[in-house]
Amino acid sequence: MKRTLALLLLLAAAPSAAIASAWPALAHPQDARIEPIAERVRLDGVSMQLTRVITALPADAAAAHYRRTLGALVTHAQTGDTQVLAQARGDYFITVSIAPLADGRSEVLTSVANSRAAREAADRPTGISLPAGSTLLSDMESIDGRIASRQLVLANAHSLRTNLDRLSASLAARGLRPDGPPLADRDGALVQAFRGATGEAQLVLVRREDLTHAVLTLLSRQP
Repeated sequence: MKRTLALLLLLAAAPSAAIASAWPALAHPQDARIEPIAERVRLDGVSMQLTRVITALPADAAAAHYRRTLGALVTHAQTGDTQVLAQARGDYFITVSIAPLADGRSEVLTSVANSRAAREAADRPTGISLPAGSTLLSDMESIDGRIASRQLVLANAHSLRTNLDRLSASLAARGLRPDGPPLADRDGALVQAFRGATGEAQLVLVRREDLTHAVLTLLSRQP
């Protein structure tokens, strides 16, 4: 699997109170080659649908297509040349990760996760100290060559700054320190990179409707 999957699979915006009756469907570009990765898989208690899409559209055009498809209330983030869109829809949150390919096309990874099922799942140990009162929505691990990736998606009622402070302390205990100023810092969103002797991490924080969602991606080098 390409590093797009290892770096950013999940980015959650706050769930709404509405209840969806069916899994959300996305309209892909007409020229797209669609490769389902899995349907209704469960990752640590989270039901998910994962799809890889290859489109002839360049990355910016592909991102514009999915912004139109998702409609209003879309969260946007960018890491390097990868753009990530996220949206809550009823009991589900949707992630669309768009990365350019060398030939001018784009690779798109879509994820649809059942957030209600995640909230109902039993608490799972993480080995990382999370802010008090956090709900763990996903804990996923993958390996890409010698790079091991672990991604935690969690939600709590704390502010962006409180989440940043408490998760930074947890990462410091693992030898990871902030790598410069935040990559993004604005109302409702904060992105901070971390680096250390054995790896790196990225923390994406999004706050909506008095709820903060955090996506913590840890990358470590294997011997």
